[in-house]
Amino acid sequence: MKIALAIPTLNGGGAERVMSTMANYWASHGHEVHLVTHDRPGNDFYALAGDVARHGFDISKPPGSPLDTVKHNIQRITLPRKCLRDVRPDAVISFTVRMNVQNLIALWGTGIPAIVSERNNPLAQQQPLPFTLLRRYLYPRASALVVQTKAARTWAASFMPSHRIHVIPNPLSLSGTSSCDERPAPGGPVVCSAGRLIPSKGFDLLLRAFHIAARDKHAWSLLILGEGEDRPRLERIIGELGLYNRVHMPGRVEDPFDPMKSSTFFVLSSRHEGFPNALIEAMGLGLPVISTDCPYGPSEIVTDGVDGILVPNGDVQALAGAMERLMVSEDARRMLGEHARVSSERFSLDTVMHHWGALLETITSSTRGRSRR
Repeated sequence: MKIALAIPTLNGGGAERVMSTMANYWASHGHEVHLVTHDRPGNDFYALAGDVARHGFDISKPPGSPLDTVKHNIQRITLPRKCLRDVRPDAVISFTVRMNVQNLIALWGTGIPAIVSERNNPLAQQQPLPFTLLRRYLYPRASALVVQTKAARTWAASFMPSHRIHVIPNPLSLSGTSSCDERPAPGGPVVCSAGRLIPSKGFDLLLRAFHIAARDKHAWSLLILGEGEDRPRLERIIGELGLYNRVHMPGRVEDPFDPMKSSTFFVLSSRHEGFPNALIEAMGLGLPVISTDCPYGPSEIVTDGVDGILVPNGDVQALAGAMERLMVSEDARRMLGEHARVSSERFSLDTVMHHWGALLETITSSTRGRSRR
């Protein structure tokens, strides 16, 4: 099968990581894979297999004027359209709202099936009004809409035919990592978190909760993996709380699994999510996990008290209490970590990609049937 994948950039981010994983998986299974971005390939952060055909355009930079905005939006339709018409894939899968909208316009009249996918909480992630309106108008014209959670499916059913909405979670890929039984011993007990440094990830809540939970536990430190525009604000909070020597933010790391494996437990403090990759990765590594019960995702991943702990969204005291519980109880950490590893198997790469493959087969079979008629 010839599959095209489209996303604005591969320069970091959860959706970008998932798409690169999907591209490499399908290429390794003998499919012809093309990956299209608005950004140029030289800015890629995630590595692609050599047999993935890479198509990129230098049209992702911020516009310098209203005229540039119009020009860029036109190019983001016309350039991918020409590329995809030349490639003529069996189907195109696109990620993120703006790429979805632009791709649906670009593919109009080509006969190429389009599958669009929402990768965040659509109610919390605000879009400019034109894209909000175009999404509701154009998504029903897609061959399928893929969301990551049942909650997102409920949202989509308000404007999209239900039989064309499919729930497929993110795949868990721990390739290249050692077993969690081989986890190296850290220099001291470490609470780990990961994600883009933006307000929605709630790292400010995590810092305040850690300050409370570890006030009399001086051996503990907090590690936050990731980079983003919220760094200056988070560094100010670290200073206000007097945590300079206990909180480490090394930025974006190429292999997050190594420091995660060296941690004692993992915390997701987000105010909202789409489907948190870092949470299922921590579970797959056998780490005990704590997560805010934010919309969407965590409650469909973690069973509270069985394979992790869920705390009320935005509640610093509850988050601190859960962290302190794991800090003082090795038995609780062991039990939750063991169950987390088993529970995460339902998100295995082969399992999730089987769902994507079945969807592609359904879409392409239907297209072939129409062309024969």
